[in-house]
Amino acid sequence: MKININNRSYEAVVGERLIDVARKNHTHIGYFCGGNGLCQTCYVRVTKGMDLLSPLSDREKALLSDTLIKEGTRVACLTTLDKPGTLELLTTVEEVKRMVESRPQDIVAYQAKMGWEALIKFPDTVTMQARRFAEGKLDTWELVTDVITAIGDAIALTVRTLQRGWDPSEPGKTFKRQYAHEHNLEQNAIEQASLTKKEPAEKQNLPEALRIDQKAPVN
Repeated sequence: MKININNRSYEAVVGERLIDVARKNHTHIGYFCGGNGLCQTCYVRVTKGMDLLSPLSDREKALLSDTLIKEGTRVACLTTLDKPGTLELLTTVEEVKRMVESRPQDIVAYQAKMGWEALIKFPDTVTMQARRFAEGKLDTWELVTDVITAIGDAIALTVRTLQRGWDPSEPGKTFKRQYAHEHNLEQNAIEQASLTKKEPAEKQNLPEALRIDQKAPVN
């Protein structure tokens, strides 16, 4: 099946988690906790094909507010592909990146909104995570390993992005400040050069002993 993440198309199979599809294709998605449903950085907003995904689990309901759910938000590490078809989604980290690049004035309001939605669900989130730990469903060693792996993947993704975005053979344009007096000096130099290209007739007729070399040192 086809899955479109951040306007890029990838192949996926039924049963895969959204986080796994994103990670294997090195797309821009958050996963600091390694896909254990802790860090809440792998939020995605589904714009097409919501019916192709697994139903909202109790863990997702404990993390997502009603507002975020209505907007099509899912937790990528807790959501799997249930049916074949075409799916389109935008990751939260990519959405923030685009906002900073095109509408930086909206970022404060966006952060305030996401902070508020997280605060609303904070009691449910804490209760759910505590229950997981008490029931032995949260493997500490596996968590640490996944976090280390996630950090390594993030560093590798950053390096690849920098390599694609910057080519040493094509240096970017540099800005050079030029002041008015510098511009006048430059213009005068150009005019002086044009005047000295051809020597005046009277100078050409002077005896060699009386002619002054233009490159003669000045004491």
